[in-house]
Amino acid sequence: MLKGFFYRLFFSFSFLLLFSLNHIDYVSPAPVGEHPLIAGWKAAGLAGGEIEIEGWSIIDERFTPLSVLQKKARTLQRRLRLQTDFPPYSGEEPAFAFVNLDGHLPDGSHVILTLQSVRQADGTGETHCGLMGFVVPVADLRHYLRRLERALVPLKKDFPFKLAIRGEWQGRLSEDQAGELAEKIFTRMRAEVLSGGPAGASGRWQAHSPYFRPESGLEKGGVNMEFAYWYDPGENTTQLILGTPLIPYIF
Repeated sequence: MLKGFFYRLFFSFSFLLLFSLNHIDYVSPAPVGEHPLIAGWKAAGLAGGEIEIEGWSIIDERFTPLSVLQKKARTLQRRLRLQTDFPPYSGEEPAFAFVNLDGHLPDGSHVILTLQSVRQADGTGETHCGLMGFVVPVADLRHYLRRLERALVPLKKDFPFKLAIRGEWQGRLSEDQAGELAEKIFTRMRAEVLSGGPAGASGRWQAHSPYFRPESGLEKGGVNMEFAYWYDPGENTTQLILGTPLIPYIF
């Protein structure tokens, strides 16, 4: 029960199931130092927004006791220079242990970090690390991501991250306006639209861009990026999101 609770706790922060950044192909014409998704976002005339970074990976195929998880968490906190307002939240049962950190990096970005380990009835086990970051756009997002990767090297080399950009449009976006935004984004990303389109108060496009190589197991030339919007009448704003697949139902 406790294990399920903390899995739900962590994944409640995960708005997206996206394509791993380790497979991104940074080919021209994306400007040097600029992440391809940001280039597409800017091409549509969209400014600001929030970047969401998610990483989740198995770091050991054995059960790890709480004392070891706590040591790993202290190492990560030091390497990330993560400033927390409260001590790490941790717990342990015979078949489950966890440590959660919630704080801010020196640049002000909000980071949630969790280490979890599970032991199965047959004696086998797994240890996972999860990271969720909420960042305002940075001058060089790729460099920012590399810094995160370097900090996580003691746990896993080439830690897989996923990415999306969220923003708002004041008022209700018309179908024509949404189509124009999507066209600008996909043109900048040299993307071929494979399915989707505007549908009244919400819409979603799935496309393939040469900037992104397909994730292992996915068909070559298949969907590897998406753009979606949905209108929130309570706030009178249209939510926008650009990311790599797959964007779940979050309207």
